[in-house]
Order: sequence, then structure tokens, then C-alpha cells
Amino acid sequence: MVRRPQDAPWSTLRIVLTPHAVCDVEEACDYYAGIDPKLSTRFADDVDAAIERIVMFPRGAPAVEGFDKLRRARMRRFPYGIFYQQTPAEDLLVVRVLHSRRHHAGALEG
Repeated sequence: MVRRPQDAPWSTLRIVLTPHAVCDVEEACDYYAGIDPKLSTRFADDVDAAIERIVMFPRGAPAVEGFDKLRRARMRRFPYGIFYQQTPAEDLLVVRVLHSRRHHAGALEG
């Protein structure tokens, strides 16, 4: 996951996924694989594309109301949002990857 070209100007930025975010992506990939294995691959590719957009424009996604410094970038082809923040070390921390119909406040607190 999070495949980047090695010659990309942002390749030195460290991207960190929390255990919750990894689990979120794995569960979604499993769900889509049960429908069609190609959907699972497309989902993973869309996660990667969204993270690349976040890296290029870290302040481009709107802030999440009620959560200091947390932003949500929407995926283009799937109804998911990537919740992330920049750390003081300028790393990109992906906190959760959640379906748009999921109650986000409860999932982000835990």
C-alpha cells in the first residue's frame, strides 16, 4: 500500500498509517474482494492516489469539525474518507480510512 514513484519530489516525506487505518483498508479490500477481486485492487489504488494528493497538497482537504489538526480527504471512486494530520516532524499520519456513512466522531475518538 502507498506505492510512490521513487523519483517523486515528495518521496522523502514519511507517510505513517495507524494500526486503525491499516485495519480499515484491509477490511475494505476484503469486502470488495468478496464482490470482485478487481474491485479490491481498484480500492487500494484509489487509497494510494488519495494519499499522493494529500502529500502534494497537505492542507487541501477540509478540517474535521471538532478534531484539532485533523483533515478528511475524500477518495474519488469509493465512498471513503482518509482522515489524516501532519505531525510536528512534518510526517503525514493517516489516522483512519472510513466509509462515508460511518459515524466518524466515535471512530476517530477511539
